Amino acid sequence: MQYTASLSNISWVDPATDVLQAYYRNMSGFYTTDFPNESAYFFNFQLEDAPGSLALAQKATKVKVSEYDEEVEIVFQSTKVMNSSQDHPMHLHGYNFYVIGQGTGDYDFEYYPKDFNLVDPPYLNTVSVPKFRWVAIRFKANNSGVWLWHCHLDHHYSLGMNVVIIVKNGNTLETSMREPPPYMPHCDDSSRIRLWRNYDTKALESEI
Repeated sequence: MQYTASLSNISWVDPATDVLQAYYRNMSGFYTTDFPNESAYFFNFQLEDAPGSLALAQKATKVKVSEYDEEVEIVFQSTKVMNSSQDHPMHLHGYNFYVIGQGTGDYDFEYYPKDFNLVDPPYLNTVSVPKFRWVAIRFKANNSGVWLWHCHLDHHYSLGMNVVIIVKNGNTLETSMREPPPYMPHCDDSSRIRLWRNYDTKALESEI
């Protein structure tokens, strides 16, 4: 068994070529655009003895695509599966968002939206999803590009608790992705990190 972390039962897998380059260059085969709008199945997320099989996730490179200026709402729901739940600091690159609601237990799609704070919600780019709670956020997709949603806990990030959101170009140059600068360095598969010891001139090298 291999441990994973996931969003909507999808555990992110890094592709051989980064999504930004693949999207910009219209390269196929590196990701799919079928990230689900909701979890594959619903259950009592706070169930103390929930079977570990509920934690099974599909390992894939699925992205979410949004139209320019589309209004996006996301609800993060924590669970007690395998008694592994903890606070998740969820961070979005390229955007700030409004935290319009939060509460304990399982999210109720009919009841809880009635109490959303649409007057003066907090405006953040990182929100903590506490244990055994849910958090709802909204933002307008008005920054075209390829953006990463991820848990800021390193081990959760490395286990796949992240997803890429692609926001399509708008109708003008100002609302479209910029071209890469001419001085943009090329990625090198044999890149190295050099760690210099501060007490002599000898270098230590490690492959990444």
